[in-house]
Amino acid sequence: FFLAHMLARLAGSSRGPAARAIRSLSSALGVPLPVAPAAEVKPGRTAQAFYRNLPVSPKKLRVVANLTPKLYWREAMMQLEFCRKQMAVMVKNAIESAAGNAEAQGLSKERLVVDEVVVNKGKHFKKMDIKARGKTGIRKTYFSHLRVVLREVAEEEVGRTQHFGKWRPGSKLNQLLALPWAERVKHLPRYKPLPGYDPHG
Repeated sequence: FFLAHMLARLAGSSRGPAARAIRSLSSALGVPLPVAPAAEVKPGRTAQAFYRNLPVSPKKLRVVANLTPKLYWREAMMQLEFCRKQMAVMVKNAIESAAGNAEAQGLSKERLVVDEVVVNKGKHFKKMDIKARGKTGIRKTYFSHLRVVLREVAEEEVGRTQHFGKWRPGSKLNQLLALPWAERVKHLPRYKPLPGYDPHG
């Protein structure tokens, strides 16, 4: 009984030559090996992008990052484009990088949805915290880690995401984006070009 119990414990953790030895010993003794339950895997392939040690506190970055989950990735980038928070550019660049990684992996960019955006604490530095009666303490200022996960889903599920109607084929927005920049500006009467700005880089 003790030998069978030890085989059951080692079977799930041993790999390589040790695993082959355990399997041969188990077959010789007639002790069946336990089968590990299959891990639950979400349907659809994913692509990720990591940004480390961003110069913003996690508390401020989470406010902007929570705007994007469950949105079509182009819609999420548009929401961040018009967000007035400075750290919106960081989240937008991370989503664009994840979309590029997805395209490199063979995923369809037309069926990508922002699955999750995770913000964690990064490295920190210490500075003096002056208190009353001549006392001092230590104040920690944190940087942030950002992880964006895009998931490839079915076309029906993409169509059910919020504000996806403007991205459908034949919509006014897609027709406008298909035009060259010089022609596109003519359809934007309230657009004022910035001095020195070249949209073509």
